[in-house]
Amino acid sequence: MVGPMARRRLSRYTILRVFGIPVRIFVRRIRALFAHNENALYFTAVCLVGLLGGLAGAGFRWVLALLTGAAWGGGDMVLAALDAAWYERLLIPVAGGALAAAALLLAGRRVTRGGFPEIMDLVALGGSMIRLTAALRRSLSSLMTLASGGAVGREGPMSQIAAALGSRVGRSFRFPEDRIRILVAAGMAAGFAAAYNTPIAATVFVLEVIIGSFNVLFLGPAVVAAAISTIVTRFIAGAGPIYPGVSHGMVSPWEIGPYLVLGFLAGLGAVLFQFVLEGMYATWQRARLPVLVRTPLGGLALGALALAWPWVLGNGYETINMVLAGQLAIGLLAVLFFAKILATSVTLASGGSGGVFTPTMFLGAMLGGVFGALLHGAFPEQMGTAPAYALAGMGGLIAGTTHAPFLAIILIFELTQSYEIVLPAMLTSIAAYWTARAIRRTSIYEEELRRRGMSWEGSAQERLMRSLAVRDIMVGDVTLHPENLPLERIVEIFQGSRELQIYVGDSDGRLLGIIELHEVKRILGEEEFTPLLIAADLVTDIPVVTPDDSLVEVNEKLWLRDMGQLPVVDTEENRRFLGIVTRRDVLGAFDREILKRNALLAKVRAVEGAGFDYLELPAETQMAKVVVPAALVGKSLLEARLREERGINVLAIERVDAAGRRHRVAPAADTVLLRGDVMVVIGAERAVESLRR
Repeated sequence: MVGPMARRRLSRYTILRVFGIPVRIFVRRIRALFAHNENALYFTAVCLVGLLGGLAGAGFRWVLALLTGAAWGGGDMVLAALDAAWYERLLIPVAGGALAAAALLLAGRRVTRGGFPEIMDLVALGGSMIRLTAALRRSLSSLMTLASGGAVGREGPMSQIAAALGSRVGRSFRFPEDRIRILVAAGMAAGFAAAYNTPIAATVFVLEVIIGSFNVLFLGPAVVAAAISTIVTRFIAGAGPIYPGVSHGMVSPWEIGPYLVLGFLAGLGAVLFQFVLEGMYATWQRARLPVLVRTPLGGLALGALALAWPWVLGNGYETINMVLAGQLAIGLLAVLFFAKILATSVTLASGGSGGVFTPTMFLGAMLGGVFGALLHGAFPEQMGTAPAYALAGMGGLIAGTTHAPFLAIILIFELTQSYEIVLPAMLTSIAAYWTARAIRRTSIYEEELRRRGMSWEGSAQERLMRSLAVRDIMVGDVTLHPENLPLERIVEIFQGSRELQIYVGDSDGRLLGIIELHEVKRILGEEEFTPLLIAADLVTDIPVVTPDDSLVEVNEKLWLRDMGQLPVVDTEENRRFLGIVTRRDVLGAFDREILKRNALLAKVRAVEGAGFDYLELPAETQMAKVVVPAALVGKSLLEARLREERGINVLAIERVDAAGRRHRVAPAADTVLLRGDVMVVIGAERAVESLRR
């Protein structure tokens, strides 16, 4: 008998298979068409990611418009909220919070992968798996939050869906991991372009924020995907800019100073936003409320704000247009700046799902509108109007929160399609970036990574090394000698080994310190010394590391003490001895991860989720992943003669099935190599590189 749960799973699996048949047929046709041209297949995949990203963005807009109309009775949320009864302003966000929480609970824990922080970590540090079903479940929660007035942006879920599509396309075409990562980044560009109709800014967003560097490997695919997504978006939603027809040029050179001052204020505003957001997260985490209570309660707090200021509802698009049209009073703009900070913070911290990009622009528009109105009122001939400063303020808040000034400048230009705004946006954005960076070293996305236990400091190479922990390379089978060990036995230990130091601990296995060889030599060389000395008399303190410390921290400690190894303890306080980490192993990890060579160490993981180990290889030997060359496709390993002709051994084969699931195959002589297979091989460096080419 098949139980109800099993029947539901079987039904869902059958539905997915039925809907997946056309997709699988299409993928097979494309792979067959470009069977002998990997670059053409890759370019086709990039174009497909852009197309799907644009279509997904259009679909998300359409569903969101339907739900917003159903919730508020009109397409313009702010205008509808202004006309709504007080209890509707209060209770609709509560209902939306409850539905968003229910969507998360129905999705289960499998939606934890796919947010901006996880995508940044995946693209920059490795990996390829973002499940489309998880992204769609997360987007359902975002739809409930956005439609009910949650003060977040739609760019978050739209970009996440497109990134998941990039991952899915890459796995369907059986690309290696590095190319799938690029397709994920291209999907992010496609989703961002679909949200704002800004292809250049979408590309810069991926390079400057998601990747953290202008990497040429990501540039081309991001450009193509963003361009195609924008074409789709403009065909469906229209080609015009989001904020057209605003008078925003510089009136006189005297405005250089005010725009720089506005940038300074925008930098302070960006830091304030981050502080409030972090404080709100900490407050809700301390409450430890169930998600079905926490998220509706956040909706209630948002509804309470909307009772007085309904303009804070939604992502802020409608209210920004009101500011640019000069329809809101200066006092209201000042109040809305602080009210929106609270509204967005409480929406996100209580469990609402969405982006922070458009709310950030809202804050900039309010700040710039107030600043510009005051200036124009005092000096009407020398200073521009409030809408011009509102647009520059939008760029300033973006630069201050994301630490991406180039993105802010390009985005404001594309949102208005006016070259006149570029100079004010440049002055304000750079000043805001410098101000925010001087006060706070981390951007709003980096802070979210830090909150989730991920590191995003320094260059791309440094971030990669910070992603590696001591537990990945530590040596565990190291003897901890007792503190009562006599000097005579200590001398024997040094004579019988090549060690320069030994480790000493107490009866509970806690590290006391080390005894160094040169210290023993010094004592033995003294004319008067007592042979009754024990280990506790000779021990000296030494810096320690924990399994969670990064290799960057290990390298700093090794450098400062000029030592060859450091002890590993469970915690700094408890100091239970676990093993050691050596300078040689750190250098080997650097060689493997930064230089992408396996000359010293090969990175190995025996079981998924079990952590990594590093296997020392013979000299001039390399372990690597190699995509099966076209000439070997269809041949068995026996027919390929890799060992006989090249001296290369195949250790494992990674294979993606038609459903996109990745399998690892233990190779045998009769194992047939398929197109898209990735071989894990070991052999001489030249032979492996020759096979790779």
